[in-house]
Amino acid sequence: MSQSVPKKPVDYYTCAFRKSKMAKFLGCEDHDTYFTNTQRHRIVHEILARTAYGKRKRAEIGIDRLLNEGAYSAAFPLHEGPFKISTFEVDPEQLNSRQVIFQYWGRWSKWYKYQPLDHIREYFGEKIAIYFAWLGFYTAWLLPAAVMGTFVFISGIISMGTNTPAEEICSSGGSYHMCPLCEACSTWNISDICSMAKLGYLFDHPGTVFFSVFMSLWAVTFLEYWKRKNATLAHHWDCMDFQEEEERPRPEFAAMAPTMEQNPVTGVKEPYFPEKARLSRMLTGSMVIVVMLCVVMIFLVTVIMYRGIVSMMMYHTESIVLRTQAGNIANISSSMVNLALILLMGQVYTALAEQLTKWEMHRTQTQYEDAFTFKVFVFQFVNFYSSPFYVAFFKGRFVGYPGHYGKLFGMRNEDCGPGGCLIELAEQLFIIMVGKQIINNIQEFVVPKVKAWLQKRQIRAVRGSRISQEPKLGGGLRADRV
Repeated sequence: MSQSVPKKPVDYYTCAFRKSKMAKFLGCEDHDTYFTNTQRHRIVHEILARTAYGKRKRAEIGIDRLLNEGAYSAAFPLHEGPFKISTFEVDPEQLNSRQVIFQYWGRWSKWYKYQPLDHIREYFGEKIAIYFAWLGFYTAWLLPAAVMGTFVFISGIISMGTNTPAEEICSSGGSYHMCPLCEACSTWNISDICSMAKLGYLFDHPGTVFFSVFMSLWAVTFLEYWKRKNATLAHHWDCMDFQEEEERPRPEFAAMAPTMEQNPVTGVKEPYFPEKARLSRMLTGSMVIVVMLCVVMIFLVTVIMYRGIVSMMMYHTESIVLRTQAGNIANISSSMVNLALILLMGQVYTALAEQLTKWEMHRTQTQYEDAFTFKVFVFQFVNFYSSPFYVAFFKGRFVGYPGHYGKLFGMRNEDCGPGGCLIELAEQLFIIMVGKQIINNIQEFVVPKVKAWLQKRQIRAVRGSRISQEPKLGGGLRADRV
């Protein structure tokens, strides 16, 4: 899986840049090549982010504000050189950085190769390189988890015939009548859930207990090994003391900070925002987060009521198929509705969390990203897992008993289906997880391809119209154009 990548970046001893000590840095005499392209991009972005285009008191500062207001559609650095390689033989050492990355990393045929992280770091910077290092590390570690999960699932299929409770349910015939699942429902035989009982065994057998223990150990081991990998890369790329020595105040913070104070580490005067004011803003932001979490709980109750209403509608139909499959139809449709609400609330809250984090006035980009990540993580965790958590631990606990059923808003509290709540939990997790991945892949792969195709088509149409409007030579000119 290893590969020999040409033009490997040279490893130097580095330290924090000081203009007063520039003569001591290697290559300082050549101003055109002293800073790398990535460093130049960062410098230009910081200048653009700090520059005021209007009144500072109105926070009319920086390229980010102009992007939010729609003055510019996008702002990004251009790539250096082409990425395609000519058909004839080319010396690998003659390739530019973009061609090297595309040839040895960006092609589909290199999916099984180790990533050229040093080249990625040189071209895109440490932040992007760390991200892809984590992504590759995580993907590799998923392999043993996937193999073990497949083995446990196959073992469940093989041992399905030894499931005594399922065999007794299937052989009971009409001996056992069960209570109705809703007020409009009729009694049913326990043998009706024969297939559901066998299917539920696949997700609830002794092997799944072993798999849960395995995944707990896997998660802890993965985290510790990633910490080691991360520390190795940070030391190799001289990022260990970045936050203490090199990280400067955010351009937005510098533009909006009311005062200037001396940095106790560097001794340089820097923009300052009172800590007390920041804490009060963070407290207000926490209250907003709590409100949004309450909104998620309201949507959860809405989905529960939707599931109950759909079930009753299916039970009242004349179709035997709809009546027998009412529970499955309600569960699957409610899971889809829940997925739509999850994605919608995720978009709304991410935008809200971004504005709250900006308002909190964090000094450095690391502090800003940590605060933003924490907000998004807390909300997305509750947003994604509140419904599966309810199904796994609370659904069917408050049903009551015949004659004294518990009710919510006049509706009987929902009970687990004939096959138990585990099947419903598996259906819900499958729809949420797989549905989210499908939608994300469409957004990341299909939508950009369609946009690029539409833009190319639009450009061709514009060029064609321009060519058709150009006057033709050889007698086609009017007298006033000669």
